[in-house]
Amino acid sequence: MDECEDIRGRLIAHHEGELATEERLQVEAHLATCENCTREAGLIRDALGRVLALPVPEPPAGFWEDFGATVRRRIAAVPPPRPAAWARVAAWLGRVPGLRPIPALAAATVLGLLLVIGLVRTHRAPRDLPPVEALMVSEDLAIGQNLEVLQNLDLLEDVEVLERLDLLRHLGGGRRPRLS
Repeated sequence: MDECEDIRGRLIAHHEGELATEERLQVEAHLATCENCTREAGLIRDALGRVLALPVPEPPAGFWEDFGATVRRRIAAVPPPRPAAWARVAAWLGRVPGLRPIPALAAATVLGLLLVIGLVRTHRAPRDLPPVEALMVSEDLAIGQNLEVLQNLDLLEDVEVLERLDLLRHLGGGRRPRLS
C-alpha cells in the first residue's frame, strides 16, 4: 500500500515526462501490475487533457505595459533590508579616519588571548597523588570495616534464633532439644 502512495505521488510527473529513466521504469512496472494505480493514472491523463484543451484568454490591450510598471513600482516601495549590526559597526569604523587597523588589531588581540589561555591551561601543576602506602592502608581500613559488619551480622543471627526459641520449643513438643 505504501508503494501505491509513492507511485500516485509521481503519476503527474510521469505523465508530463519529468521523471528520470529509473523512476519512469519503476512507475511503469508498478502500473503494469496494479489496477488501482492504472485507473488513477488514466483519470489524471483525462483531467490534464481537459485542462490543456481549455482556451487561454488573451489579456486586454496594454496589460503587459501596466503589469511591468506595477511590478517596478511595488519593488521600489519595499524598503531595503536593514543591515546586520556587525555590518553597521564595520561601515561606521570604515568611515572614521585612522581606525582601519582596528579590525586587524582586534583579531590579533583575540588570537593572543586564546594562545595565553591555552598555555595557562596546559601548564597546570601536577596533582599531588597519595603514596602507595597510603592506598594500602586505606584498603586495609575498608577490609576492617567490613569485618565489623560481618561480626555484627553473626550477632544479629544469634539474637534472631533466641527470639524464635519459643517457636522451636512448640514445634519440638514442648521438650527441650538435645544438643548431642
